[in-house]
Amino acid sequence: MAQIIQVFATDKTENDRVGMINRIYLVANAYYEMHQNFNFSWATLKPLLLLFVFISTGACSLRSMAINTIVPTLGNPAVYQSEKDPDLVREALPFLLKTAESLLESSPEQPDGLLLACTGFTLYASAFLEMDARAAEWEDYSIAEELNTRAVNMYVRARDYCLRRVELDYPGITAKLRFDPENAVTTFDKDDVETMYYLGGSWGLAIANGLDQPALAADLPAVRALMVRALSLDESYNRGALHAAMITLESLPEVMGGSPERARQHFARAVELSSAMDASPYVVLASSVSVETQNRAEFEGLLNDALAIDVDKDPSNRLLNVIAQKRARLLLEHTDDLFFDPLPQDGEEELR
Repeated sequence: MAQIIQVFATDKTENDRVGMINRIYLVANAYYEMHQNFNFSWATLKPLLLLFVFISTGACSLRSMAINTIVPTLGNPAVYQSEKDPDLVREALPFLLKTAESLLESSPEQPDGLLLACTGFTLYASAFLEMDARAAEWEDYSIAEELNTRAVNMYVRARDYCLRRVELDYPGITAKLRFDPENAVTTFDKDDVETMYYLGGSWGLAIANGLDQPALAADLPAVRALMVRALSLDESYNRGALHAAMITLESLPEVMGGSPERARQHFARAVELSSAMDASPYVVLASSVSVETQNRAEFEGLLNDALAIDVDKDPSNRLLNVIAQKRARLLLEHTDDLFFDPLPQDGEEELR
């Protein structure tokens, strides 16, 4: 489908349009035959017929019209976030992401397309590559490193799409974010919070998973400034998602500005705003702050709370809750590997 859109959207003359109409007829007819034989749905034919309408009317902005119509359909987040089978989403996302990139080749300044690519690559990296890397750490560290590298690369890719998105509205903002982030973020307003969330999220996760890359870590002030500004504009965005993201930032080492106390404060607010229906804050705090401070009781309590959440009670967050609970189970299985008995004090060994 993406190839059809790209070819059709670049033809502009009347003769080309006639040729395109003939090609669409042949393709549509083939789809009709499949529909007859295999009971394909109307949704299969709809995109082709929309393209036929656009082309046959000879609209002056054919490329933009086609892409503007298709991108929102491709990138409807509710379809993915409500899914109960993570493997289905895992298998579907690569096609969606490459289709989005193909559309952006034709229309590189399409705002929704850029945001779709940013959110999609962030989801793929966080929900699958990073989770697979954490699981592989227990079995094969070389595989874990390979997966972690892929996740970092995907986060950077997502960040770059979001930077392109904000550059459309605020030319030069990328350089300002890197060199004077505190002043740069004052440019954004409440309408920008969603993009700021995904920009800061993808950027921050790249840093958190690439601590061995100084070039990434140097951008941490920009990430923190983005998140703090977004919180000041709309603290309740997506039921506490910004506070949940801040747990990851505050879980970084103290030399990088992290704070276990602030992480717990953001955790409490994220739980409150989500009505305790989001498992991710529990898992993030447990796997970072609880382990770092060797608080086993807190660790186990948080993960059991995450597992107690009914994933069907809030379908809009079902996918991420299923994935978070899978991570929680894995962490609980390896509790003894993460927590160590205190070393015996002088004289204790003799008493034993």
